[in-house]
Amino acid sequence: MAFPNEKEIKKMRKKLGRAQGFLMLSPDADELAKFRFKICQDLLKYSQKENLNAAQMAKFLGIPKSDMSRIFNHRIDRFSTDKLVRLFAKIKPNFQLKVA
Repeated sequence: MAFPNEKEIKKMRKKLGRAQGFLMLSPDADELAKFRFKICQDLLKYSQKENLNAAQMAKFLGIPKSDMSRIFNHRIDRFSTDKLVRLFAKIKPNFQLKVA
């Protein structure tokens, strides 16, 4: 098998640049990023515990399924922290947020 030529490599880079998958938390993430990541994890854990798929969870939270998919994959750059906290409050209505 031959090594791909430059044109094929550019095509593959472009395709991979559009790939949407699960984002990991950066090792040097600040506290706010860690907090937002944890909210996503908690929402995903809740859906698994309650046996809800993305469409069902989206309906429960009152958001589009595409947004739920983004949250499940930690692609939350479009969401404010306030929005994520409001969604979290729907699964844990009695939680208290304490800021030090």
